[in-house]
Amino acid sequence: MAPPQTRTDFPDPGAPGVVSRAHPLILCYDGSEGAKHAIEHAGALFSGSPALVLTVWRSTTSLGSVGWSGATVMPNFAELDDAAFEAGAARAAEGVSVARRAGLEAEPLTVEADGPVWEAIVEAADRRQASVIVLGSRGLTGLRSILLGSVSGTVVHQARRPTLVIHAPGG
Repeated sequence: MAPPQTRTDFPDPGAPGVVSRAHPLILCYDGSEGAKHAIEHAGALFSGSPALVLTVWRSTTSLGSVGWSGATVMPNFAELDDAAFEAGAARAAEGVSVARRAGLEAEPLTVEADGPVWEAIVEAADRRQASVIVLGSRGLTGLRSILLGSVSGTVVHQARRPTLVIHAPGG
C-alpha cells in the first residue's frame, strides 16, 4: 500500500479565488428574484464565508436639463442623487438579509456607476480584491439580449477574477 501523499499545491490563502476577509465574495444584488436565487445558491456553496452585497446606483447629474414644449425643467439633481443612493443602500441592506439567511457573513456595498453597470461591478470587485463575483442571470434571449445586453455576460468576459453566474430555476 502506498503511503499517503501530502498535498503541497493548495492556493495561496491571500490570492484571489480563496474566500477570506481580505478576499470576500462579491454578491451582485438588484432586488430581482434572479439575484435573490443567486445569493441563496452562493450561501449553499460558500456557507459561512465573508461577502459584500453589491448594489449599483446611477447618478442623475449627467442628464442636464430636460426641454419639453419650449419650457426647461431643472430638477434638483442633488435630491434625485440622494434618493437614488438611499434606494441603492436599502436594496443592498435587503440583499444582506438574504445573504445572512443563506449562511453568509454579509455586509452591504453601494457604489455609483459612472458608466456601464458591469464596469462598476468589475471595478468594485478589483478594489475589494474579491475572491469570486456572484451574479444572477435574467435569461434574456434573442433580440432582448442584443438590445439590452447582458450585465452577467459582460462581467464574465471583462473580470480578471473568478465569476459565477447562477441561473434561476427554469431559466
